[in-house]
Amino acid sequence: MKRKIVFVSILSVFMTVHAFAQSKNRAGLSGSVQGNQFGISIPVWLSEKFVLAPVFDFKYAEKVGSDFSIGLAPRFYLRKEKLAPYFGLKLGTMINTPSKSSIYSDTKIDYVGGIAFGAEYFITEIFSVGVEAQGNFTKSDKYSQRYGNPGGVNFNTATAVSATIYFSRASD
Repeated sequence: MKRKIVFVSILSVFMTVHAFAQSKNRAGLSGSVQGNQFGISIPVWLSEKFVLAPVFDFKYAEKVGSDFSIGLAPRFYLRKEKLAPYFGLKLGTMINTPSKSSIYSDTKIDYVGGIAFGAEYFITEIFSVGVEAQGNFTKSDKYSQRYGNPGGVNFNTATAVSATIYFSRASD
């Protein structure tokens, strides 16, 4: 089951990249800071007011293990101006693989889903900064200590600040 989830997650990222390659829309690279976590996303404008962004995060600590997160974050813009407010969804998986020296050596997968409200301020046509408020539900693996509630469902609020550089423009 865990392999299927990872496969579907990776497949969804490739489908997004393929959709961009077939269109004349623009894409970018976005970095965000959320508490003590950093994330990378690749926002792809699929229409004038819709963005689909694959999201990645990776952490590694020697003698502890690795933590890999992958997801999708669609955003629906209310208007496309210099200040562009939006609402969006967050869907993803977080995969923790402990090192072989760890007491718990099984891979643990947690799931996240939520909503977001934010705004992106376009300083120029190819550079923007943004802020976002989120409400997230998480479902923890039965052995996961990520949220202090193994096997349980959690809810949390969060904020994120981001900066994005866009690499291509839609042709006129």
